[in-house]
Amino acid sequence: MTSGSPPLSLYWVDAFTRTPFMGNPAVVVPEADALDDTQMQQIAREVNCSETAFVTPARQPEADFQLRWFTPTQEVELCGHATIATLHTLAELGRFNLRPQTNQILYLETHTGLLAVTIDYFTAVPWVWLTLPLCDFQAVTPEVTAQLTQILGISGRPQSLVDSLNQDVLIAVETLQELHQLTPDLRQLAHLGQQNHWRGICVYTTETVDPLHAAHSRFFAPQSGIDEDPVTGSANGPLALLLSQTGTQDASMIMEQGDCLQRPGRIKIQFDKESLKLGGQAVTVMQGEMRV
Repeated sequence: MTSGSPPLSLYWVDAFTRTPFMGNPAVVVPEADALDDTQMQQIAREVNCSETAFVTPARQPEADFQLRWFTPTQEVELCGHATIATLHTLAELGRFNLRPQTNQILYLETHTGLLAVTIDYFTAVPWVWLTLPLCDFQAVTPEVTAQLTQILGISGRPQSLVDSLNQDVLIAVETLQELHQLTPDLRQLAHLGQQNHWRGICVYTTETVDPLHAAHSRFFAPQSGIDEDPVTGSANGPLALLLSQTGTQDASMIMEQGDCLQRPGRIKIQFDKESLKLGGQAVTVMQGEMRV
């Protein structure tokens, strides 16, 4: 695309909320056909949102479109909140025959494979449900866990686990107060994450703002260009699965995140023996144009 090309439309969308300026923001580029990889990364860096999503034509015949996600510094394999934001935007635009009073499944071509997304448009604001594969968990060595807890400022000796879906570390603290008071050394955390090939670190507690909810979390990913993510859908899926395996929660739950950043968001989770579904709504707060 050159300076003489038509301007590129962008949408700023807050996901996992219906309230503007809450939840997790993402930028959506619904017509990214003419962009190359370098331009996508430049746009993501320019808008400086935690994730920017780009919609391009599918290469696989079974997919409806291709979806790619970029942080300001790199492309990532999976992003829940930017996917929610993208389908919300496409529904508002009426793309792919998405319209009120319908319930549809679209198949998204991604770097990790085909992602099935259900768009329930029987409410004023559509619910978007991502179907994710189940994952397993591997324990982090005691030596690395000790480094991690010191960097995070966690007391005690909690176990830390890495999920096989995202390569995120899951580590628990006892209380909401301890969770909200964490002030990790982000430089050291990024270095440890790079050494161990982690995408990010999810610190959680089963003490919640709403007693009916399952867990409250914070997500740090300085090695991926995100110091702290307000609401991380792709991390809450494995976390919900872990809680269900320990017998502390049922197969349907609501997860909390973002409160300590003054951007509270809520994520619905449902799962069975073969997959888990991650659901959320969104709100568009800004529309603009960019010349590339």
